[in-house]
Amino acid sequence: MRTIVSAAVIGFALALAACSQGEQDKAQAEVNEAASDVKTGAVEVGTEMEAGLDKAGAELKEIAKDPDVQRAGDEAEAALKRLGTAIRTADDNDTPAENAAAAEKK
Repeated sequence: MRTIVSAAVIGFALALAACSQGEQDKAQAEVNEAASDVKTGAVEVGTEMEAGLDKAGAELKEIAKDPDVQRAGDEAEAALKRLGTAIRTADDNDTPAENAAAAEKK
């Protein structure tokens, strides 16, 4: 990547060297204008993104305050706790396959 950028810079420099001073000034002005346009566009995009993110954040806060959402969250939390308890209980007990294997050994 560095090689490509270096080659482009060298090519641009050689192209400018082959041009008259007026052409070099015109090319420099065009480059400056393009850079300014890119900067302006980036600032506009950043501002739009910030506004969109602020709006999304506010909407998420409102959603989180909704009683139905809070109730669903509480239900999900309770279900996960029950699942965790069931997994611990199942882990503490032998599985049917382990019981059958133990019975065959006797």
